Amino acid sequence: SPQSHMSNNSEIEGTDRVLSCFPYLIPLLDGDRYGKYLFYLVPALGMADSILLGPFKAIYSLVPFAQFIAFIGLSVLSRNPNIPRPVRFNMQQALILDITLIFPSLLGQLPFQIPALLANSGSNCVYLAMVASVGYAVVSNLTGKVPDKIPVISEAAGSSVQ
Repeated sequence: SPQSHMSNNSEIEGTDRVLSCFPYLIPLLDGDRYGKYLFYLVPALGMADSILLGPFKAIYSLVPFAQFIAFIGLSVLSRNPNIPRPVRFNMQQALILDITLIFPSLLGQLPFQIPALLANSGSNCVYLAMVASVGYAVVSNLTGKVPDKIPVISEAAGSSVQ
């Protein structure tokens, strides 16, 4: 029936709402460095970032290869059919968001210097786009809706989760 199809694909039930939010810690932690210029301009934002992400950053830095382990773990879990599809979708979407954070860092590897204003503005844009995507996903999950409206990324996540 259309109703059961709807609840399988666009509704998130009970504890899955919270579980679906946890994978987004990975892109938040990995993309945090792009916020450094904003944190300098808006110290309150930097303070909020330190309070919210500080404990997770500490764990990340204490456990050897924590980023790699978390990434591989989510990748494997997102393919486990025993985990509800909305949770797997969110795992996959968080991984894809994390992968997209690699591309801006490649610009820093160019053989010429990017003007500071351009580099700082680009870094701010990457950070704000990542925070907006994660914020949208978390709010959607907590309100029971699958966050499948992030351009390109949601489509890629949906096609990789059966």
